[in-house]
Amino acid sequence: MAVLAVGALGLGGCAFQGGVNPNHFKYESRVYDGPIRGRALIEMPKAVQDEKFIGKPTSLTGAATNLTLQIGEITREAATLAFGNVFSDGVKVVESASGQMGHVAVVRPRVTQFSYEYNALRNAGFAITPTAVVDLELVLAANSGKPIFTRSFPSGNVEGPTYFLSGSPGDEISKAAHQAVMKVMQDAADATHRELKKEPPAGVKGDSAL
Repeated sequence: MAVLAVGALGLGGCAFQGGVNPNHFKYESRVYDGPIRGRALIEMPKAVQDEKFIGKPTSLTGAATNLTLQIGEITREAATLAFGNVFSDGVKVVESASGQMGHVAVVRPRVTQFSYEYNALRNAGFAITPTAVVDLELVLAANSGKPIFTRSFPSGNVEGPTYFLSGSPGDEISKAAHQAVMKVMQDAADATHRELKKEPPAGVKGDSAL
């Protein structure tokens, strides 16, 4: 059933592009119990910002298609949103933290794994639920560059809106990908806030971060 539905649902043997659109994040602003005082750097070398995912879905539906997704840019934009409320003075994206001054911490986000599927089985082949899976690695460092932690944040299956017909299946996967990246990025931001409240960066003393 799912295979027969492929043509009708716009998933022939094609190459699709997934664009970057902050509206796809479904971002819900966090209100933290006292942001960390100061500004943080989001360190992403140009090569990381330019990273692309190019590959096929894990599903039988759409197996003949190929997707190109600007995963580095999506990661950068998600990090800017998610970490903005963690620090009282916000964040700044830099390619290198070396030589930078006036910050209390450095975060280095990178998506290490990404996969997606056009899930038609759950809809009996009559509709598709785009699904994305992301693993995020986050390195948190003090302003001196000393690592505080390195952690991985898995998203699990994140589903985008179910659709019956789309002329842009790549955009539908992009929506799910944006939401998956934002999910793990907010998890990483929450973990960063908890860690820095417990162990304030140099120059930030306990309750003075409130």
